[in-house]
Amino acid sequence: MLWAVRSFPKMPYAVEWFLMNASVWVIFLLAGEQRRAIRFNLKHIHDDISLAEGYWWTFCVFRNFGWTYLDSMRARMGQKSITWELDGEEVFNEIRNSNESAILFTTHTGNYDLAACLFASEFGRILHTVRVPERTEKLQKLREREFEADMERYPFFRTHYNKPGNMLGVELARLLSEGELLALQCDRVIGDVVEMDIPLHGENEEESEWLMRIPKGPMTLASFAKCPCYPLYVVRDRHRHYRVIFKPALKLDSSRRRPREIDYANPWVAGLREFLVHHSQQWFVFEKAFIQNDDC
Repeated sequence: MLWAVRSFPKMPYAVEWFLMNASVWVIFLLAGEQRRAIRFNLKHIHDDISLAEGYWWTFCVFRNFGWTYLDSMRARMGQKSITWELDGEEVFNEIRNSNESAILFTTHTGNYDLAACLFASEFGRILHTVRVPERTEKLQKLREREFEADMERYPFFRTHYNKPGNMLGVELARLLSEGELLALQCDRVIGDVVEMDIPLHGENEEESEWLMRIPKGPMTLASFAKCPCYPLYVVRDRHRHYRVIFKPALKLDSSRRRPREIDYANPWVAGLREFLVHHSQQWFVFEKAFIQNDDC
């Protein structure tokens, strides 16, 4: 698909649609582990999902991921084909007009990489993002080349890799102490990332038998910096059109003098689950995101 887009940048939509769906079907059939993980996650987001819906929605996750990656490639090739819409302008202006440090809690939804590049310049201040190294060395080199090009094109955009031994937590704490703006992905646990397991709650606030796995690092950093943390979601509304959703800062327990990691994790997971009920087919988490709650 990447070769096709580079070779025929103005291919008709019908041809692009056919090639994309054919490619996704092949990947969908071969990626058994990822396919099972997505179905598992969907079942714990939607209690009433049927077997047929589970398979179809899983395919839609693969397909949406393919479309967003192609859109990123088109943007990096200089094509002006992608449009954006802002939801939560009041919150966006609050972040932009502040000179204080803040953390954006983001997710693997929509076109999050491209949105980070484009909206960094809109903030008028440097936006620091963090990424975990890719699964393979070949893919990691590809990603590094992409982000190096992004940082050259977008001077307000910076990417930091969370590699073993690079003391990234200390560097991020320093940036926050200097009033910088960070964007951290807080919905996926892979590799050696330390996790937190947060209880889910039903409509009657009863604790579920399942826990959601989230990375612990952003919660530790937030409790150390004591800065506002804003949920930020990106969704693909239609062909080559995306919506960036800014939510108000997480509400913490005001009775505590120093907020704990769990004080950030609980409202984050509650809001994330509510968001995923409506946009689960755009959640690009290819590992199991839930585990059994042994206390229930």
